[in-house]
Amino acid sequence: MSEELKKLCNELCQEVVARSDTEDYELLREDQFTEIMIEYLVEAGELDDGRICFNKMKGHKVNGYHISDDGDRLDLFITECFLNGELNSLPKSSCINALKRLQTFFQRALGGVYKNLEDASDAFDLAHSIYQSEDMLVRVRLYLFTDGLTKVEELPHVQVGDVEVSFHIWDLNRLFQTVILGRRLDRIVIDFEHLSEQPVQCLIANKTSENYRCIFAVFSAKTLVNLYSKYGPRLLERNVRSFLQARGNINKGIRQTITKEPDMFLAYNNGLSATCSNLEVVKGSENLPFLKRASDFQIVNGGQTTGSLFHAFKKDGADLANIFVPVKITEINGEDIDLIAPKISQYANSQNKVNMADFSANHPYHIKIQEFSRTIFAPPKAGGQKQTHWYYERARGQYLDEKGRGTVSQRNAFEALNPNRQKFTKTDLGKYENSWAQLPHLVSKGAQKNFLEFMQRLDKRGKYEPDEAYFKKLIARAILFKETDRIVARELGGAYKAQTVTYAIAWLSYRSEQRLDLDGIWSRQELGPILSDCLESICQAVQPKLVQPPGIANVTEWCKKEACWDVVKPLSISLSDQFESVLIPETQHAPRGIADIDEPNDDEVKIIELVSKISSETWFSLSKWAKETQNLLPWQRSLAYSLGRVAESGRRPSRKQAAKGIEMLEKANNLGFKHESVADKTTLEIS
Repeated sequence: MSEELKKLCNELCQEVVARSDTEDYELLREDQFTEIMIEYLVEAGELDDGRICFNKMKGHKVNGYHISDDGDRLDLFITECFLNGELNSLPKSSCINALKRLQTFFQRALGGVYKNLEDASDAFDLAHSIYQSEDMLVRVRLYLFTDGLTKVEELPHVQVGDVEVSFHIWDLNRLFQTVILGRRLDRIVIDFEHLSEQPVQCLIANKTSENYRCIFAVFSAKTLVNLYSKYGPRLLERNVRSFLQARGNINKGIRQTITKEPDMFLAYNNGLSATCSNLEVVKGSENLPFLKRASDFQIVNGGQTTGSLFHAFKKDGADLANIFVPVKITEINGEDIDLIAPKISQYANSQNKVNMADFSANHPYHIKIQEFSRTIFAPPKAGGQKQTHWYYERARGQYLDEKGRGTVSQRNAFEALNPNRQKFTKTDLGKYENSWAQLPHLVSKGAQKNFLEFMQRLDKRGKYEPDEAYFKKLIARAILFKETDRIVARELGGAYKAQTVTYAIAWLSYRSEQRLDLDGIWSRQELGPILSDCLESICQAVQPKLVQPPGIANVTEWCKKEACWDVVKPLSISLSDQFESVLIPETQHAPRGIADIDEPNDDEVKIIELVSKISSETWFSLSKWAKETQNLLPWQRSLAYSLGRVAESGRRPSRKQAAKGIEMLEKANNLGFKHESVADKTTLEIS
């Protein structure tokens, strides 16, 4: 075990070094270690998300945070790291002192410490957000991250005003056991006999499969509150909506029923769906079945109901005595739980039109990117001879797991072929793509939310299979992102680094009309001095616009708004006279000059070419005919007119315009629309 721990400790140290490849390594290493721990815990389901925010003053320290969308839960992180590759012990006193400093920051934030902080700083935004959220906060979780070893078993919760504060220590051993081995030291095991004030009677459905069985029960609201109070968001790890953090009218409706019509809750609410393994049912009085114990208990549908009940009880003081919730529990054989449970979550949440697979590392897009990352060799940099891979870590821990196999020489050979600095994750990929797609306001929402936005964008795109050209340009965008990150760290310091990076890249994408020579970046495996100098100018011009939000005190929130991009996008920034030399000539930029998920594939290019041959008169006539006959929908009439304007200007329609235009034209032809420029061959060619 000690050898495995030391190996993990050394890997963490190397990853921090790889990420902190700047002159300011000592200043950045705590940030990088914190970011790595956040990524591990997000992947493990312990955290929803997190962002870096370092602030240290006498008596307090904070390294990062996450505030839930509803503003009722706050996670704060503090880091105590050694990063020397050795197994170090962190004494209990040091752990407690660190958490006390973090708690002090929280209490000072409630007291308005933001007034004493620099306005243009991440810490100001965090402290101000906490100050504003005081009336909403229900739970605060304080996390200590360390690459040392601790012997602290458990620390009791405390109350700060009306807020419950809990303490969580993640040391090297816990990280190894929970994430690397994939085994929780603190698995959710529900003891219903102690959790519920009264026995939970159930009904066992007839068994239809050897893989699972279904049990139906009715939980008291207080039982659910006790569950959520003890385990929090970990109950919702397999819940699609917990990832999407859906809010709005549904939550408001639930809470209105809780406060105004509690006796009608059972009638109005659809109830919960849960999964578990090793469910124990015992016979009670009159030989009736009751729930006793369940392992791996997860609420896969009903996260909003559970959270609303908890919030109404803790924050609003609602009386839950007459509230009961129907629950369907699916007990799944241990080996099948990770296969079946996500499908139950997907289908149970189908009213939200969400496909769990779209947000999974098992999506075909991610599998294809992984395949390319293992087979396509990156060219050596100038003066080098060795080719390497850009390793796509589709699931957290893949890299360490693959690297750890074989002999010492085999492990060294793996690392030489797959350098740590060239490893990237699915949330990294989402940042690269959405920054280049000129969506910096989405990237600024945080790694997890941005990734979901990217996957929704991919889902709207329809069927898309990345090819080698796409992968190479993806890596070019990765190089662009990483190098811009280094430029910002070196030239502008750490304040709002993440926001500055994504906005700078988005502006470059806009300014260059996405004509940046990505193939050249791939071939060189670096930006080159001209582009690097241009990016310095861009970053220095962009950041002031980010840190001066109009009428809004919180810069972090400002950067999440599309209005912020509307301010940055039209900036006039003076660039080097040689800037044009790093762009693709306009004549080479169509129709697929840039491989991107928004670009048309070969079949779609044919449709675009076909639609481009249809005259503007045809589209205008179609729009007029549709309006007179009321045969098409309003948006179709509008599209017909737009396509007429596109044809009139000599431009090519977009992929979506072409596809919808063809469908509309065929429908109109079938309904009797005739025009001299619409040949019979159009329909045949489309088919």
